[in-house]
Amino acid sequence: MAATVGKGFYNSTTAEIELVRVPVQIRNLPGPLRGLRIGLLTDLHSSAIVSSRLIRAAGDLLLSERPDLIVMTGDFISGSTRFLSGSIGQFKREHVTRCAEALSHLKAPLGIYGVLGNHDFWSGAESVAMICETFTRQMGMVWLRNRSVTVKRGGASLRLLGVDDYWEPSCSLAQACRGLDGDSVRILLSHNPDINDDISLSRERIDLVLAGHTHGGQVVMPFLGQPVMPSKFGQKYRAGLVRDGARQTYISRGIGCLLAPIRLNCPPEVTVLTLI
Repeated sequence: MAATVGKGFYNSTTAEIELVRVPVQIRNLPGPLRGLRIGLLTDLHSSAIVSSRLIRAAGDLLLSERPDLIVMTGDFISGSTRFLSGSIGQFKREHVTRCAEALSHLKAPLGIYGVLGNHDFWSGAESVAMICETFTRQMGMVWLRNRSVTVKRGGASLRLLGVDDYWEPSCSLAQACRGLDGDSVRILLSHNPDINDDISLSRERIDLVLAGHTHGGQVVMPFLGQPVMPSKFGQKYRAGLVRDGARQTYISRGIGCLLAPIRLNCPPEVTVLTLI
């Protein structure tokens, strides 16, 4: 048991991050967008238990792949957990600063885009404002808070959408989809993969959802798996590429940890998705 816990602690505190390369086939993808590489970072959870060294190592690994654009899907800090007090349960400005500084060297030809996660919101309005301002200033982050932008490459374009965290009242898929044309490729950034429920109910066409939130389970026990997931869909959106008809969702295991600096059978992940 001690050896298992020790291994989990080692996995969470060293820069042994897994680089995951994922080909994603998109129906009717325009020729100039074939081969487009999207770098995904999520769930950094900058805090007393997640070091800036680990976060910086994740950024370095992502840059080594030279993605065309970079997306970040929330939980930049741990901050408030809504049910804990103490150092893990408090918003500390230095955790935002430390996270942004560790990633300030990030750059991509087609830009860097982000959405916020539940812990970013739970930490309060000051947290949200500071995260948005700091990451915009440090790396030119474009925030997709219930809106979309057009990303162009070689004469072709795709629509990149983003929503506030699914558990927040401010989350609005309808607002993010406003003004979309019928033919464009649509990629949605959502911290929580449960946004798929809203997509299905609304019947909006979304080609690809990029998400985090689950940490892949963080602690995955042999034969038992991860019995409790923060999702109404149980294990369905725990990690990896999931298909719902023509729509696909990729859920990254993320970088940081929550509650305890332990990852077991679930290493931190940097993801590069290639559209084909």
